[in-house]
Amino acid sequence: MPTITTFFESLSLQTIFYTVFLMFLSVNLLQYFRKTKISIFHSNEKFADFLSKAPSLKSKRFYPFPLVTFALGQCYLSFKTFENDRHLIQTRESFDYPRGGRGHVEWITESGKTHNFVPNIIAFILPGIRTKPNAPYLRDMYIKLLKIGIRPVLFVPRFNDTKLVVPKTGYLDFMEDMHHGVLYVKSKYPQAKLIAIGHSYGANTLTNYLAMYSQEKHIVAAVAIANPFNLVISSQYAKGTVIERHLVRGLKEVISGGMEDIVSCSSHYGWSVPDILKSNTVQEVDDNFTSKLLGCKNAVDYYEMLSSGRRLKDVKVPFLLINAEDDPFIDPRGLPKDIHLKNKNILFVLTKKGAHIGWIEGVFRLKRWYVSLTTDFVKWIVEKEQLVAFPDSE
Repeated sequence: MPTITTFFESLSLQTIFYTVFLMFLSVNLLQYFRKTKISIFHSNEKFADFLSKAPSLKSKRFYPFPLVTFALGQCYLSFKTFENDRHLIQTRESFDYPRGGRGHVEWITESGKTHNFVPNIIAFILPGIRTKPNAPYLRDMYIKLLKIGIRPVLFVPRFNDTKLVVPKTGYLDFMEDMHHGVLYVKSKYPQAKLIAIGHSYGANTLTNYLAMYSQEKHIVAAVAIANPFNLVISSQYAKGTVIERHLVRGLKEVISGGMEDIVSCSSHYGWSVPDILKSNTVQEVDDNFTSKLLGCKNAVDYYEMLSSGRRLKDVKVPFLLINAEDDPFIDPRGLPKDIHLKNKNILFVLTKKGAHIGWIEGVFRLKRWYVSLTTDFVKWIVEKEQLVAFPDSE
């Protein structure tokens, strides 16, 4: 009677190799598909209409590029351009901040094209910290918005400018600066309603703004992409990693670009320039520079003051949140999975993969899944004329 040993001895090495390979492939495919399911949180029946019609959510799954599903790989791909952007034109306009410094917006168009923009709707875009206005992920967003007839405008925060100019009175207020950017856009298009789209730190600023300026009616809907929500725990989450080195490098660029103002305003802000220059971690930079710029006692005080997660309950407009559980910049413990129970204006879409402003999908032609989700949401807001806030939370 044949034994198991004699059975395997009868198999050729080629057969064994193919068997092992197929088993390995099957296990990996199972793992891959297991991590593609999307979690969606909401408590407002109006969002059910969007969820049933959005092409980007039809399968309720996000399929990352199979060869690069890990977080740092998705982050790397986020620096690539996937849309044809060779005809984009970015036109900068500037305005004065009342307490010192110049603000900027950039209007996005395409050369050789006449756009039939949706009347009185503008996409007001906020970038991540230190992101250049022509960053690939922003240009891909511009292209997709233009394709659906939405006029995009980018707000350029002080930290994203080539030269940092600090307020000469009081302290820096990111939300106040954004407010002046909104008012400038409204001065150009008084009848326009804005749909705001924030990325990373810009998403955090947007969330704070929506809560703190909720009495205003300029912004009628918003999207927050890769919002850290809780800066206290996320600052610890990235500590000692390649992510922290990336963040420190960006903050040092801000400091280098603003050294003239830092030196001249050091007594007003209580800065020690030598302490700033020798800072080597995010918390050290924020202790010695950023927190003082914002009028806070230290880095932890700054993180607590500007963590936007605690203000989500006060947002009064339809608000789409998009996050990935494997985002290396964001501690997943800070993700507000139950915020929809406190605020019916919130629709929270959470993927297992995607990393930080990544979500690169496809095989032969790669693209950004979250950009499609964002434009699906913008189209739904416009087409269904959801230009008033959902009912207040109970």
